[in-house]
Amino acid sequence: MKALKILGPLVAALAVWFLLGDYTLDQRKVGAIFALTVGLWISEAFPIAVTALLSSSLLIIAGTGKEKEVFAAYGEPTVPLFIGSFILAKAMEASRLSDRFAWLILSKGWAHRSPSSLLFSLGAIACIVSLFVSNTATTAMMLPIGLAMLAALGAGQGSRYAMGSMLMLTWGSSIAVGVPVGTPPNLIGMRLIEDATGKRITFLEWMAFGMPITIAMLGACWFVLWIMYRRDAPKTREAGLTAKDAMRDLGPFTHAQRNTLLAFVIAMILWIGPDLLAALLGPDNALGKSLQSALPPSVAAIVAAATLFLFPCHDGSTRFSWSEARTIDWGTILLFAGGIALGQAMFSSGLAKELGQVAAEASGAQSLWSITLLCTVAGVALSELASNTAAATTLVPVAIGLAQGAGVSPIAPALGVAVGASLGFMLPVSTAPNAIVYSSGLIPSRQMMKAGLVIDIIGIVVTVGGLYLVLPLLGLV
Repeated sequence: MKALKILGPLVAALAVWFLLGDYTLDQRKVGAIFALTVGLWISEAFPIAVTALLSSSLLIIAGTGKEKEVFAAYGEPTVPLFIGSFILAKAMEASRLSDRFAWLILSKGWAHRSPSSLLFSLGAIACIVSLFVSNTATTAMMLPIGLAMLAALGAGQGSRYAMGSMLMLTWGSSIAVGVPVGTPPNLIGMRLIEDATGKRITFLEWMAFGMPITIAMLGACWFVLWIMYRRDAPKTREAGLTAKDAMRDLGPFTHAQRNTLLAFVIAMILWIGPDLLAALLGPDNALGKSLQSALPPSVAAIVAAATLFLFPCHDGSTRFSWSEARTIDWGTILLFAGGIALGQAMFSSGLAKELGQVAAEASGAQSLWSITLLCTVAGVALSELASNTAAATTLVPVAIGLAQGAGVSPIAPALGVAVGASLGFMLPVSTAPNAIVYSSGLIPSRQMMKAGLVIDIIGIVVTVGGLYLVLPLLGLV
């Protein structure tokens, strides 16, 4: 079985090598390595982080890049941004601050007033937490909370309301694209756009289009699931009692939770403050420009994460430790860096632009928004088969090349892929959150596919529509 997982990608690499027979030698090498890497990501013959490292090594072996140039991607400024934000997320999880936040909201009367409001609350909590905590960790945290709620309501296996609730948890976690640190594809898109165009999308600029898309998708998910799974919805009074009992069990705020909350507030101030000040003072103001230069998002994330190790705990709770911090998802960080190296090879060899021109001619997409639509559809489709990070890493360079080949701005198409890569909902293997809720046994795969197809289509429309409405106002197209 392992041999078959490797054979398929090797055949794909050979096929691409011969298909690119009219291209330069470097372009053929990069294309073959690209195909091999994507195949290995899909087949999971190796852990995806190992595949990313291997792809970087193959670029050097093939002579398409020098060692220092290729591995410079692992020192990209976005890498410490990942590390800092992952450490903050791990602290929220370890201190149970995220649990407290979830139970606090669910204990409020408006959250469990009716079955529809409880369904919306579960998704909204997952979405808000997932803006700053990985969607996998968020879903893993929310699953026992959701199961406790459903058990209190008597909604078990076979219950349509339980199916809708499970889907609301995973969808709510995945649609949180409203801030750059919400999901790796966001940062991949930002990094490759800056590499290709020199334009750095700020934290606030991302939120200006990302939050409307997130809010619209949250409403759409709730509406679709309530329409499809509202039959035999239970009374929700018991859900409120369960949440209040859980809050009592958590007790008062611990010092560890207060420290984590303070670090999180510091991160938000440092992430948003410089951009907000620059916007208020004007783009040419010296103070605003100096703060943006001195406090880029990567530095802000590291500074905020460092404060977690500074504040003591005097109430018996445990201060955040390096033994906990080092358990962050280093594999995703390596995958991101390896993807950046591969994307840079696609650009420097000229292959991304060449493939973009071919795709533009084959699809007939030549205008900015037809290309954006095509790229968003591709991002959603590939994310059904591969991780959202791998999908974004694979397609963002192609989207940029497609736009450049058509002579239009690559920002909207690249963002279409970056956002669309987080919106694949049909299969249990599409995302880790889907797999987590599928493991509950409450949501059959057929129901996940049926509902997922509907929200996939809505996600494409919302993403392209949101970019179409907001990006011109920001001057990004």
